Parts: sequence; structure tokens; C-alpha cells
Amino acid sequence: MTSWLKVLIVAGIILGASLTGLGWFAHWWPALDIVNNGLPFVAAAAVLVLGLAAFARDWRLILPASLVAAVNVMLVIGAWQGAAAEAAPGSQRFMRVVTFNLWRGNDRIDDVAKFLAETDADIVVLQEVTREHGTALRQALGSLYPFALGETRLVILSKHPIIAEGRIDRPGYPPWNSLMLRWGRLDVNGTTFDLAGVHLARPFYPELQQQDIGALTEFVRSRTMPLVVAGDFNMSPWTEKLAHFTEQTGIKRYNTLHLTWPMRRGNIPLLPLVAIDNVFVSRHFAKIATSGGPRLGSDHKAVIADIALAAPVSPREK
Repeated sequence: MTSWLKVLIVAGIILGASLTGLGWFAHWWPALDIVNNGLPFVAAAAVLVLGLAAFARDWRLILPASLVAAVNVMLVIGAWQGAAAEAAPGSQRFMRVVTFNLWRGNDRIDDVAKFLAETDADIVVLQEVTREHGTALRQALGSLYPFALGETRLVILSKHPIIAEGRIDRPGYPPWNSLMLRWGRLDVNGTTFDLAGVHLARPFYPELQQQDIGALTEFVRSRTMPLVVAGDFNMSPWTEKLAHFTEQTGIKRYNTLHLTWPMRRGNIPLLPLVAIDNVFVSRHFAKIATSGGPRLGSDHKAVIADIALAAPVSPREK
């Protein structure tokens, strides 16, 4: 039994070290960033292997297992630096934002509309909206959200006036797959800011995802207004791309621990494993709370973000 345990430990050390190394090289080879999406699981498995090595009382195994576990735990902790600042106790909510990838095959749009009405967000950012979805939601929620951008694919619903708008499309792609970002300038009780809804490429298309995050970074850095970015980023907080995005732009992440995908595979319900749906904010905002929505016929879970004002908006920024 001890012999088999040691074989298992050695295999765990080799696998953990290999995955860690592959994730580290994602900076130069974007396709490898798919490994980093599951970094917390790699870290948890490395700690388990370390526990087994300690049980086996073999220092030849304990030392490398400790190294692999320590490196992965530090990588997980390091990603926490991109989290948004917490609002001061008792801070008043400035707005609530919901982002939700509906999934094209969703047949529970009536339940989605009920959820959105009950959640009573100021702004809703929706992805993978079909024409049927859009029609049903406008009929159900039109009085609650009189302002809207878009009718299909990437849609923004708002209780507050939208005074400017724009979009970013992927060059060279057909209309059904070109829209990456839609933004609007909103006025909420006299405070003006920009809100962008995004739907970035999946990690299975690493070059396109790299292109998307580059275009998003350029967009964020071009903004002079307070900014909120919400949507389906298709990458978890542990990826090199999202960490680099946070570092380059200075905007901070709301969702780290609320896992949002995959909620289903066809008709089979699943447990979500990664947090790929998120809300990011500029320094003008602070985090009151983040929560996840229920199962609503999608392969994603909604993210609900309660946002407070953290810094005054200067006349220049207005």
C-alpha cells in the first residue's frame, strides 16, 4: 500500500508541476491560459498531494510536494489583488448591475424576466440574446427598463437615460459574430459614467480571445469618465489575460468566488466550476456586495453587483 501511495504522490507532483508550468507560459503562448482558469483546483490538489506526502513520511516527496503547493497557493492569492475595494460600512447603494449570458437555447425567458424584475437592477447586461428573447423581454420589462441598447446578441437595459452610445466589432467577422462590446453613457441621479457590456471570445479560440482582451484594454484606457464593465469575459480571475487587463487598466474585479459556468450541458444540469462572468469598476466605485443568480435555463449563472460611490467625480471627468 505504501508503494502505491508513493507512486500516486509522485504522479500528483509531476502533474501539478506540469500544469503550473503550462499556466506560467501563458504569457507567451495564450492558448495555455486555459489551464489557469482552473488554478484554484490545481492548488487544492497540490495541497492534497502534500498531505499524502506528509502521511507517507518521506522527505524526498514532501519537499517537492511543498514547493508545488506553495507556488500554486501564492498564485491563487496573488490574483486577489485585482479585487474591487470594499465600500465603507453603511455606504448607500449607488446602483445595482446584473450581467447574465442567457444562452441561445434558453426556453425559460419568462422566468428570466421574473428574476430580473424581482432583482430590480438599475442596469442589466445580457449576452447571447436571440430575437425571440429580446422580444419577450421587451414586452415583460419595457416599463421597468425604458432605455435600451441593442436588440440581439449583446443588450443593455437601463432605468436611467442613455445619453451616448457606441460599439466595438471584431474586424473581418460576419455580423452575427462581430459584436464584442457595446457601451452607453448614463446619467444616474446627476452622476454621469460609461458602462460597457462585453462578450469576449472563448478560451478555445485563444488568438481571438487575446485580440478581444487587447481591444477591451484599449477601450478602457481611452475612457476619461468613471467606468463600469460587465459581461461574459470567458476567463476566470486566475488567467494571465485577466490579471494583465487589471494591471494595465486599473479597474477592479467584483466577482472572484461566485462560480458561473457551466450550469448545464444540453439538458443535463451541472455544477459551475469557474467564474467567467464579471463586473469591473473604475476607482470611482466600491463594492457593497456580489451575489449569483439561480438556475434559469442557461449554461451560465447571473452575477449581481451592488455598487457604491467611492470617489467624487471631478468636473473634468463629467
